[in-house]
Amino acid sequence: MALTSCRLLSIRLFRDWPVYSLLLAFGQIISANSYQIVLLTGESGQASKKLYVVAGVYIATSMFWWFMVRRFKAVYALSLPWLLYGLAFLLLGIASFIDDYVDRGMTQDVATGFYAAAASSGAIIFSLNFGDESGAPTKLWAIRALIITAFAQLYSAALWFWGSLMSNPFHPRGSASGNIGSSSVPKGIVIGIPIAILLWAIGIVLFLGLPDYYRQSPETIPGYYVSLFRRKIVPWFFVMVILQNYWLSAPYGRSWEFLFSSKHVPGWAIFLLAVLFFVVLWSGLLVVFTVYSNSHPWLLPIFATGLGLGVPRWAQELWGTSGIGLYLPWAGGPVASAIISRCLWLWLGLLDTVQIVGLGMMLIATLTRQHVMGVLIGSQIVGSVATMVARATSPNASHATVTFPDFTEGAMPGLGNKWFWICLAFQLVIPFGFFKFFRKEQVTKP
Repeated sequence: MALTSCRLLSIRLFRDWPVYSLLLAFGQIISANSYQIVLLTGESGQASKKLYVVAGVYIATSMFWWFMVRRFKAVYALSLPWLLYGLAFLLLGIASFIDDYVDRGMTQDVATGFYAAAASSGAIIFSLNFGDESGAPTKLWAIRALIITAFAQLYSAALWFWGSLMSNPFHPRGSASGNIGSSSVPKGIVIGIPIAILLWAIGIVLFLGLPDYYRQSPETIPGYYVSLFRRKIVPWFFVMVILQNYWLSAPYGRSWEFLFSSKHVPGWAIFLLAVLFFVVLWSGLLVVFTVYSNSHPWLLPIFATGLGLGVPRWAQELWGTSGIGLYLPWAGGPVASAIISRCLWLWLGLLDTVQIVGLGMMLIATLTRQHVMGVLIGSQIVGSVATMVARATSPNASHATVTFPDFTEGAMPGLGNKWFWICLAFQLVIPFGFFKFFRKEQVTKP
């Protein structure tokens, strides 16, 4: 049975994607990085204690997955997270049956912990996907990374849309909460249980059918950590993670809340806008980078580093939290204003996603697969710590208006705040290190 499953999962679809790689890519899509753990409960202002617990679980399980993949066959670290994903959705379904508010909240918190534990395997999945290929051209890696990241952004938008419905049961267009029609069956159980079964099935299929590459004993790399930090791009990558998580993680949920906050445009229409940006426009970018990455493997990393000078993530959060995008008087009306404002937010998110992919490609171009995995696991741990420290000490821990001023009150009070400029300066310094180190350390120089 295992041999048959292995053969089935090795069938290639869409020209060069084995079936197992599609399943692992789905694991990448539904995972969350250290920057996104503030979104896992679907709250824009997550309680500090809850954030510390979720981040602590994320850190501990990141270490656990690293230990597993360095001590045991990779098949275990790639299949076990699906059990945890399934448990998370199972508990979410069960929570819909619980009438007591406190008990229901505790059940949902446990589900969030399971999801965080599973999501911390994202770095392992990214590093080990397409493992039975050796020497795949940069063009293929660029295409794959762009496709997977686009779907990951759509998944985040879908989750936030669902969360907005769950938190508003009196919405005139209906809600994802409550019961099905006049029955006593909660919607949550109908949604959660089938998803849990599907996720468990994926884990079983991967465990039985992953190729032989994933069933080998882990290789021993002498001086692994020494060789890792000899690459100057590695500590700079950690610097980037610290600066972004410290200054930008706290307002991240409030920025996402802005996307579905309009009273003039329904949530489904905003989600269709997200599809437009992350499917249609993203496909155009995919074609461009596909054409040029074959002969210029450095193009995507350098383009992404250049985007850093425009600080797309900082600009996106500024637009979503400062009140600038709440109403555009020149747009011609409230509906047009809401649509144009969300389009700009999504465009900045698109640029930020390109930057994420480019930096990932930069690691692939300068490090081996095993070293990339170590860097990404390390960044999950370091980033989560920075997120926790930010919640406790950063100027925008409770109110984004400290570093992202509320411009509805006027421009000068906010622009006169030193923290606004300090936050911006720390984001602008990030790309210069990548410009400096990437060309020197690129494995395949043009």
